[in-house]
Amino acid sequence: MSLIDDVLAALPDFRAAAESLMLDTCTVHRPGVPVTDADGNVSPSMTLLYTGPCKIQQTLAQSSNPVAGGHRFTVQDTRWDTPVVAGPFQVDDVVTVLGAVLDPQLVGRVFRVTEPFHKSGATAQRTRVEEVSA
Repeated sequence: MSLIDDVLAALPDFRAAAESLMLDTCTVHRPGVPVTDADGNVSPSMTLLYTGPCKIQQTLAQSSNPVAGGHRFTVQDTRWDTPVVAGPFQVDDVVTVLGAVLDPQLVGRVFRVTEPFHKSGATAQRTRVEEVSA
């Protein structure tokens, strides 16, 4: 047996282990064409792509504080994990946390996909996101 055969045989167990740590639940929507409501407000239509397990994790302890238009922003490097079979996701997809077993403060938080994830032999999708705030 070769090393690749060993990896391929073990990959389902590795993926199951990664998914067992995804204790949060989220939805993912893809913005579409703009629609106008009865009050004249315009917003993008949203297509549901995914509802299921996920995990939110900051990858660095420090943040950056860029200034643009006279406003200071806080930017934190955040990773959003989903099962390999979820998606595919793309830049600007919107992630909303519905439930979080270990951190209830995550519930209701909204993130935007900033970088898609691709990897041969992945045990999870580890996608970069940024928090969206009003």
